Amino acid sequence: MSNTNTFSSSVQTYYPTEIPSNWIDCPRKSNIIAAARSPGIYKQDYLDKLIEKFSTKNFISILAPLRPVWCLENKIVTLNEKKRKYNDKDDQKPNKVFHQQNSNPVFAVDLIDVKPICFQSIIDNIRLKCQQMCGWNRSTFPGSQPVSMDYTNYQTIFLSPYMVSWKADGTRYMMLIESENKIYMLDRNNDVFQINHLYFPKDSDCTRHLTNTLIDGEFVIDNDHGIKIYRYLVYDIVIYENENVGQRSFTERLDIIRHSIVNIRNEAIAKGHINKSLEPFSIRNKEFWDLSTTSKLLSPAFQSKISHGCDGLPYHSGRSTHVFKWKENNTIDFRLQIRQTRGSQEKNALLYVHGMSKPFASMRYSPELDQYKNQIIECYYHSGEWYLYRHRPDKLYPNALTTADGVTTAIKRPITKDILCSLIEENIAFNNY
Repeated sequence: MSNTNTFSSSVQTYYPTEIPSNWIDCPRKSNIIAAARSPGIYKQDYLDKLIEKFSTKNFISILAPLRPVWCLENKIVTLNEKKRKYNDKDDQKPNKVFHQQNSNPVFAVDLIDVKPICFQSIIDNIRLKCQQMCGWNRSTFPGSQPVSMDYTNYQTIFLSPYMVSWKADGTRYMMLIESENKIYMLDRNNDVFQINHLYFPKDSDCTRHLTNTLIDGEFVIDNDHGIKIYRYLVYDIVIYENENVGQRSFTERLDIIRHSIVNIRNEAIAKGHINKSLEPFSIRNKEFWDLSTTSKLLSPAFQSKISHGCDGLPYHSGRSTHVFKWKENNTIDFRLQIRQTRGSQEKNALLYVHGMSKPFASMRYSPELDQYKNQIIECYYHSGEWYLYRHRPDKLYPNALTTADGVTTAIKRPITKDILCSLIEENIAFNNY
C-alpha cells in the first residue's frame, strides 16, 4: 500500500492536477502518435473525447483512420456493432441492413480505375466514417434524400432562399477523399468503390493532397457528338479537411466546392501537374441558381444544352424533408414479384415497397417482365395503371413506404411545369431573391 501511495504521490507531483488546455494541440499530437505507430489512434470515441476535453479549435472531430489490418485479422467489424438508437419516425420502419455478401457491386460504368472493395472490414470502416461525418446514426447510406414536391409541401420553397438546378439523369455517389491514393465512392446501396488515378490537390502546385473530405454528387455520362464523356458533378460538401462545413449555408458550401476543389484542380491541370487524360473521369461543380430561374431551366433551350439526361429539378435547402425533387412524370422503384394464380396459368405482376409483406400495387403481366423477377424496376403511372419505365440494376432495394406514399400523392395531384412556374412567379415577389 505504501508503494502505491508513493507512486501516486510521485505522479501527482510530476503532473499538475490541472493541465492547461493550450498545452495540447489535438490534431498535431494525433499526427505525432500516428507517425510513431501507424495508423495512430483509430478508435473514433477516443478521439472524440480528446477533442471534447482539450481542443480549443472549431473541429467537428479528428476523423479516425481506417483500422489497421493487424486489428482486423481476427475480428470482422460490422456496422451493427456501431448502430445506435435513432429517434426519427422513419426508424420505426424496417431498416436496410447490409450483409457481407449481399450484392455484386457494380459501378455506373465499367472503368479500369474504379474497383469495388471486397474486404468487408474495410468496407464497414469506410461506411462508418462517412456516417460519422454526416452525423448519421444508422447503418444505411448517409446522404440526404429528397422528397417529391406536391401540393402539400411546395409552399416550403417560398419560406427560405431556395436554390435550384436541373436534376441530372445520373447515378448518386458520395465521395470520401481520405488522402492521396485513398479516394472512395459510396453508392445508395452502400457499396464502396476505390477510385485510382484521381487527384485532389490542396493547392494548384500540388504540394499537398486534400484529406478527410466528404463530398456529394452524381456521376453522369455526357454525349459529345457521339463520344461518351464521364463526369462527376459535385453539388454538396459535408466535411472539408476535417472541418464540418455541412452546417454552413448552401451558397458557402457551393463556394468551397467551386474554389477549393474544382478550380484548384483545374489550375493544377493547366500547370501540367495533373494529367487529365489518365483520370477515370472529370470533376465539375454543379451550378445552382436562385428560384427565379426555374422557367429558364425548364425551357427546351436550356435542356438542349445539357449533354446528359435531365428528368426534373431538385430544390436544395438542408436535409431530407427540406430537399425537394420535381419531376413532371413521377416514378416509384418497386421490387417485382411474379406469381401464378392457383389453379390457373394466369400470372400476376406484383409491386412491393421496402419491408412490406403485402404488394403496394400491381401491373399487367407480360413475358418481358420475367427477366426482372425479384429485381428493382422503376415504374410510372398513367391512366390508372402502372407501367415499366426501366430496370434499376443499380439498386438493391425498392423505395420505402413513406417515399411511395409521397410519390403517389404527387401523382394524384401533380404540379405540372406550367403550374410550377406560375406558383413561383406568384410567390417570388414576397421573398428576398
